[in-house]
Amino acid sequence: MSAAEFIYTVLLKPPLLRRGANFILTSMLPRTIRVKGATIHLNPSDPVVSGALTLRSYEKEEIDFFVKWFQPGMTFVDVGANVGLYTGLALHISADARILCIEPDKNSSLYLKRTIQSNRATEQQSNVTVCHVAASDDQGKLILYKNSQNKGDNRIYADPLCDERETIESDTLDNICERAGVESINYLKVDVQGAEFKVFSGAKRILSQSSDCIVMTEFWPYGLKQCGFTPHLYLSLLQELGFTLYELSGKTLEEIKDFDDIISRSPGRVYRNLIGLKGESSLKLYGPTGQST
Repeated sequence: MSAAEFIYTVLLKPPLLRRGANFILTSMLPRTIRVKGATIHLNPSDPVVSGALTLRSYEKEEIDFFVKWFQPGMTFVDVGANVGLYTGLALHISADARILCIEPDKNSSLYLKRTIQSNRATEQQSNVTVCHVAASDDQGKLILYKNSQNKGDNRIYADPLCDERETIESDTLDNICERAGVESINYLKVDVQGAEFKVFSGAKRILSQSSDCIVMTEFWPYGLKQCGFTPHLYLSLLQELGFTLYELSGKTLEEIKDFDDIISRSPGRVYRNLIGLKGESSLKLYGPTGQST
């Protein structure tokens, strides 16, 4: 759990304190901020993600990792794009990157599109596709349970923190990529609050075609269980898809060899940053000697 999340979910848990903190945070939000050179449009009604970005306390390890290892010309799929932090970074790093953004929430998508527009090299640049569906393991409809106080905490399962809901379209990543003309993925970011097993279950074809791939995602056992899947099953699925799994801690990668260990260290709201490597990416990041580079 990050320091910002601890403050918000533990210290500010009483409703009165949280409402006061939300008011202060939203009143101080700028329209945009710069992150590693990229312009990110903030959601003015989101005290958590936009607030943490403003305070420079949001996903610092993940941002540093992404900026270091995302390479020009990569094909990037951003599942759970929110306001487009990583999409903006990818555009800033590489004008010729092929980017597919998946974000089902209409409100977040408004700021995602503005982020894309601000980071495009030209007005005519058309290498970014935005898809307004939830990536899942099947095509159809589902309920998006929304947290009005935290726009980064929307889920596809009910939770006491989610006080709003809407019906949305869902589809597999295989189908979404096929429609968008994406034949393989070099970098895949997935942030879906515990629904990761569904996302990867619906991505078997595209990931089998992606021989050189980096996956960056969260490992949150509580969320996985709430969505109906065990943490062991999720980690095993990633391995079956050909990924060697690592925990990103600070600036280092440590291979995950004991599922029980990482699960036991991730109780409640605690999550771990998970990196999956396959193909040439594994050698580039981890080296032939097994040492993190």
